[in-house]
This record gives sequence, structure tokens and C-alpha cells, in this order.
Amino acid sequence: MFFDVGDTLVQHWKQEENRVLMLEALRREFGERDWYERFLDAEIAPPHTREVEEHLRQETNRWAAEWFRNSQIGIDDIDIDRLRSVVTVPLDLVGSLVPGTSEALAWAKERGLTVGLITNTLSRGDEEVRRDWERFGLADAIDHVVSSHSIGWQKPHAAIFRRALELAGSEPKEAVMVGDRLRQDIWGAKRLGLGAVWRRPLAGAPSLPLGDGLGQGDQPLNAVGEPGAVRGDAQRGHLAE
Repeated sequence: MFFDVGDTLVQHWKQEENRVLMLEALRREFGERDWYERFLDAEIAPPHTREVEEHLRQETNRWAAEWFRNSQIGIDDIDIDRLRSVVTVPLDLVGSLVPGTSEALAWAKERGLTVGLITNTLSRGDEEVRRDWERFGLADAIDHVVSSHSIGWQKPHAAIFRRALELAGSEPKEAVMVGDRLRQDIWGAKRLGLGAVWRRPLAGAPSLPLGDGLGQGDQPLNAVGEPGAVRGDAQRGHLAE
């Protein structure tokens, strides 16, 4: 059983607090530098066109290195991957668990299901994601993590879902993806043959028209702890065990 993270299991993103914590972490690690604000304000990822598969390729460290080079900022004394890790603020400091998250994970583990996280992230790799769930006190409920940073592909690319299936030792027909984004989570999973449960976006409106992601037999849920939709897929044998 696979879950998205942002706005599916974790909510209430504190953007200002996140920026303050990133600046503090940079100063603590590297001392005072005059480029911190510019770097945090920068859009280092290239423009994204969702219809082009190759645009789902993720190379955060290369993007950051190119930004420094193009900005004519020398950072020869800083390892770019260390910089990425430093600006990755622990998730519990800038967000909170969606109500029902603990119950949903417990429900899955009580039934002997393999639980994996499939998450699009800019700087948060698999190791940072695992540490986030240790800090939430729920590490024992998570068997596997696949982040777009570590795998190098963003949802809905097939590679990120195939990696999750590989780690779970599951066939697509045995697995279910729970997420709030119709294209990244639902369509991305369904085109490989996984079951899918759409968690209605916290803001209320769907991210795409329903027809682009939901099909017959798919059931949306309002809260991640709502058992009906997930239990229905489990009874049809669509969960990775």
C-alpha cells in the first residue's frame, strides 16, 4: 500500500518558518555568506511541461550547481549534496500530520500490509524522508520510501512507481496508491495497473477534472483515516502484502 506525503499525510506547510530555519541551518553549517537569500529565492528547477515525460527527470544537485555557476557565485568549499541536505528542514517543524494518518498506517500494518511512501520532493531524499517519519514517531509503520530526488524521476513517471513496487515485492495489481493529486498520484499509478484512492485535496477543489484521473470503481475519500475506500480495495485484493 503506497501513500503520497504532501497534503495526503502531512499538511499545514509553514513557509515563513521553513525559510527562517533554512537560513539558520545555512549559517550554522557554512557561516555567513551573502548569497543565502538569493539561493533560497531562486527557482532552480527548469520549467515543467507535464505532457513531456523527459521533463519529469529530476536532478536537483545539477540544477543547484548550474544556478551557482550562472550566478557567478563560487562555492568550491561546499559540497553541493551537503548543501542540499542542510536546507532540508525536518518535516515536523514546518508541517503537521493530517488527522487520521496514524490510524491509517496502523490499519495497514495490523493487516500485514507493506507500506511505502512515494513522494515528489525537491531536496528531500530517501534518508531525509525516513528521518522525518522517525521524528513523527511512525517509522515502524513505514517499510519503504521512494522520493523523486533519490530516484531521479517525479510522479507521474513510471520509474518512481516501479521502484516502489520493486521494494515492496509486489505486482501492480496487488498494490494501491493513495494520494491527493489526480495526475501525479492517481493517473500515474493507474496507468501501470495499480489501484488508486483519491484523497480529496485539502483546499477542496480537484487538481484536474475528475475524468483525467478517476475511473469507474475508484472511490475518493475526504480524510486519509476514512476506512471505506481503502478497505474496499483491500477486499478486492489490491494491496501489496
